[in-house]
Amino acid sequence: MKLNLKDKDFSHKLPQSPGVYRFYDKDNGLLYVGKAINIKNRVKNYFQKQKTISPRISVMVQKISMVEITITENEISALILENNLIKELKPKYNIIFRDDKTYPLIRITNHKFPKIDYYRGKISNVDKYFGPYPNAIATKQVIDTIQRIFKIRTCSDNFFNTRTRPCILHQIKRCTGPCVMLIKEDKYNQQIKSTIDFLKGHYSFLLKKLTREMNIYAKNMEFEAAAATRDEITSIKQIQTNQIITTHNQPLNADLITYKFISHTLYIYLIIVRNGMYIGDNHYIIKVKDEDYTSFIEIFLENYYLIERNTQLILINCQLSSDFITFFKSALHIDISSSITGTAKQLLNMGEINLEKIVGSMSSTDNISQAISSLAVLLGNHTINRIECIDISHHNGENTVGSIVVFDNNKLDHSQYRQYNLPQETKGNDLLAIQTILKQRFSQIETSTPSMILVDGGKAQFKIVKNIITQHNLYGKIKVVAIFKGKRRNPQLDKIIVDDGQVISYQDHVSIFRVLQQLRDEAHRFAITGHRNKQIKKMSNSEISNIPNIGIKKRKELFLHFGSLKAIAKASMSELQEVNGIGASLAGQIYSYFH
Repeated sequence: MKLNLKDKDFSHKLPQSPGVYRFYDKDNGLLYVGKAINIKNRVKNYFQKQKTISPRISVMVQKISMVEITITENEISALILENNLIKELKPKYNIIFRDDKTYPLIRITNHKFPKIDYYRGKISNVDKYFGPYPNAIATKQVIDTIQRIFKIRTCSDNFFNTRTRPCILHQIKRCTGPCVMLIKEDKYNQQIKSTIDFLKGHYSFLLKKLTREMNIYAKNMEFEAAAATRDEITSIKQIQTNQIITTHNQPLNADLITYKFISHTLYIYLIIVRNGMYIGDNHYIIKVKDEDYTSFIEIFLENYYLIERNTQLILINCQLSSDFITFFKSALHIDISSSITGTAKQLLNMGEINLEKIVGSMSSTDNISQAISSLAVLLGNHTINRIECIDISHHNGENTVGSIVVFDNNKLDHSQYRQYNLPQETKGNDLLAIQTILKQRFSQIETSTPSMILVDGGKAQFKIVKNIITQHNLYGKIKVVAIFKGKRRNPQLDKIIVDDGQVISYQDHVSIFRVLQQLRDEAHRFAITGHRNKQIKKMSNSEISNIPNIGIKKRKELFLHFGSLKAIAKASMSELQEVNGIGASLAGQIYSYFH
């Protein structure tokens, strides 16, 4: 049914029933798809003056020319139809949250001897399902607990049917061996019923039932079966004591949701508690077009729970609209509450702490990305995907090591770091060392060419790198930046030389300098590590005597204390002073020799 807004009786023709409405502009372009319990009330609401309406929706309302109505049987049908239409037609003003994946479940199959397994996919009416769980690890941990307590098989039916002797799981007491009839069908199915009670959180009922069984076994002098049941009871009690989360003295069965909205990004953290057990957690990051983040939370809830309707309660630290809560309850039979107390509140506080860390890591990544974008503009809008930073380390020209660290896709890529053992002729000559490293670097057949090379040094280092790049016909493809320390080695007085020879100070581009300083320091650390290892490798134990004031007695004390030259070389000043006969002055000499 299509209705024109210009019709005088437009509002009277709107039905008071569940359904889906579509807004079109004057050119018949689809603007928006929505659903409602009462279409008339919902659609009329758009055309009433509201202070709370978002700018995005306000602009849309001004463009509406026609409304198309589809009446549905009930609220869930309206939600499914709306969801399908949004994903298929992609209306301009709808928020589209894509999360079509299915979440892992625990399945108990319909079989003479049912198996328990991890399952992801369409649900059939034949088997029993429990969940959902946030990830595979959480699911498998629950299955492992059930195997340990109830010894249910996890093998495939094919494997089960071809066995002639029990597998290793029976030997390690994780399965009762139904494949070779080591357990009777009725006894095995009792274990399945206990497993279902466990998964449903019926712990008190389960413990009473198992206690009755244990007493019967003991009375009939079936002591082995009584002992096995006693072990099951003990395991369940331990889980109940250590893991069960309760509210109002009942095992909690809910999803707990917290969120943060920062810089047009919505961060959502979900904690899943099933029958008092903390099953796991997950987080979602959604880019938000405007400040109306509650709409995005509502769309997230609709999309997520349209697929996974395995809870009856959502506890969320956000005030959602009463219309949405009413619709959600009617359509999905799930209550939403922002009244959170007791253990649930403690859990949600923990979720907020975890979410802070996620937001912090994401914000850091965003800051780095922005800094690299600014650097690209500084270099004449040169695309920067990969930066390689060079540094040289030696001790009075000996055991020279060059390093290249790689910054790729906004993060350090340790797998692509390179160290170069440089020949004796580079002794003390950093410029020659840089030249040697770059010649080796560009002689290697590699698929990845750096967008930029960063070198620790001033104009001389800058020029040598630029010359080598030109010699290898890479000028223009690779930009060069040199970073050098300012007075008193204060990082805030550092300067850089960019590709056109311009010198730039820290205060001019703080975010760029922070990234480049991090790269410089990482290259320096990597070079020093390589140099130190090379120096230690070349030393013999007797060479420690080269250090002034280290005689045979003190050398012996050092080796008795540390055990090796490598350990002595890595020791701190305070650690060296713990050795008999080594004071502060001598510890300083030893430390300086190695560092």
